[in-house]
Amino acid sequence: MELILPGLVIAIAAMFRGVTGFGFALLAALGLSSMLPPQTATPIILLIDIVITLLILRDFDRSRVDWRTCVILLFFGLIGAVIGPYVAAELSDQHARIATNLAIAIAAIVAMLHTPPKWMGHFVIGAVLACGVGVLMSGFAVGGPLAAAWLLAGGTQDVRVRNTLAIYFGAVDLLGFITRAGAGMLPDDFIMLVLPLLAIAVLAYFPGEMIYRRISSILWRRICAISLVFIAIVGFAQTVFISL
Repeated sequence: MELILPGLVIAIAAMFRGVTGFGFALLAALGLSSMLPPQTATPIILLIDIVITLLILRDFDRSRVDWRTCVILLFFGLIGAVIGPYVAAELSDQHARIATNLAIAIAAIVAMLHTPPKWMGHFVIGAVLACGVGVLMSGFAVGGPLAAAWLLAGGTQDVRVRNTLAIYFGAVDLLGFITRAGAGMLPDDFIMLVLPLLAIAVLAYFPGEMIYRRISSILWRRICAISLVFIAIVGFAQTVFISL
């Protein structure tokens, strides 16, 4: 019974990533932040996100990756991925929840931009965002849409955004998870918690992928924008509520 609500959150988040190519961690963190302590929820989200990334990349096509931006994201993002777990470990549960929800709100608002401003696609902006998102993702399991906005601002084609982000998210998630495990930051009952939720996520991902393959790029953008408006509103409201 204790897994019903977390399982529902994970299913929705996994289906959403199947459709959009990003956003699993964002939705999962938003939903689980009120059910589980951040230090428990974050490694669960990271591990499930790694598995979903492998599902996205199972039909890997080199031509569907923007390699120039991918290298920038990986180099600076992996630096942030090592730092993130230690930043999160220094915060109390309440402060971690507030930080998580602020990151959710900011990431969602940025990702809502239909056409991000051109200056946002600059190399320096990308390097800072890649490192910052690495910290956010490995520490709090949120922030991915910021990287998506940078790709779009730099002119990366929609068809390449999905795979480029999958490589970046997978690498950051993996290094963040390894850092947590190596530092003894995983909860004692981690395996028992993550296995049923992982199974739910895998089953829910495939319907989302089927939807993605059947919709146009214009409808894809609209689905992302509308969903992220809702996420931003809920994230902001939750942050205000927790702060009171």
